[in-house]
Amino acid sequence: MNQTTASSTPVSPGQTYRIKALHVAEKLKLINLKDRLSMPVTEFSNYELVVRYAEDSYLFVYNYGSVVFFNVPDAVQERELSAIHDLRAGTDFNHTTEAFLVEVQPASVDSVNKVYFDRVVLTSLSFARIKIVCMLIGESTALEYYEILIENLLEKTNTFSKKLEKQGRFLESSEDLIKFIGLCLNTKQEIISNLYIVDSPEETWESVELDKLFSELKAMVEIDTRYRALEYKIKIIQESIEIIVDLAKTKRETMLELIIILLIAFEVVLSIIKFNSH
Repeated sequence: MNQTTASSTPVSPGQTYRIKALHVAEKLKLINLKDRLSMPVTEFSNYELVVRYAEDSYLFVYNYGSVVFFNVPDAVQERELSAIHDLRAGTDFNHTTEAFLVEVQPASVDSVNKVYFDRVVLTSLSFARIKIVCMLIGESTALEYYEILIENLLEKTNTFSKKLEKQGRFLESSEDLIKFIGLCLNTKQEIISNLYIVDSPEETWESVELDKLFSELKAMVEIDTRYRALEYKIKIIQESIEIIVDLAKTKRETMLELIIILLIAFEVVLSIIKFNSH
């Protein structure tokens, strides 16, 4: 992977940069994007793609479906998003967005990077700092997408539970049940495969300052807490699915037993009729 310089860039006092993050797909094949964007790719891996438009102007695209623009004009954003949208799967929906700010204040003896709920204040700007901030905002946007998805599944599960409570039996068709189970399993697999994104990036391994920035911003956007909440909700859905499957299985077995009893009864009645006819 090509490394972009991480040296600090002089900026005017109090300069502010805008970040816009979008989660546009459940999965993106980055290799298919390399020749579709308006500028050459400066960094590429299976996980991340980076485009540098100008000094301190970047696009980050992640394979789990998040796109993050750092200090990129709206017109350029629209052009790049149009190219990215063409690669999305037809099942992608419920896209999420986040806005964030990066402020750069002149460094002094006592100054340190500061993290707030809507922005970070840096002592100086560097590609490494930009990369860390954009990565975490991209992860937060992806988490929000899956939070919405899981809430929808919980609502559907709750609907099944209420029907069971009121009617005392499970009335959904086998096709509807299979589709719901498939959706739940697919969502679980997507979350497990995509949200491995909570590991520290390489840039933090040899820099105390970058590791501190990463840890504080990660805590501020509650990456770990939200991921654990997703795991807990998935567990609830999984347990509910197991109950629904057991009920459906019991219902099917009961129907088969009833059919067998009716067939036996029919044979007995038929035998009686034949015996009386003689």
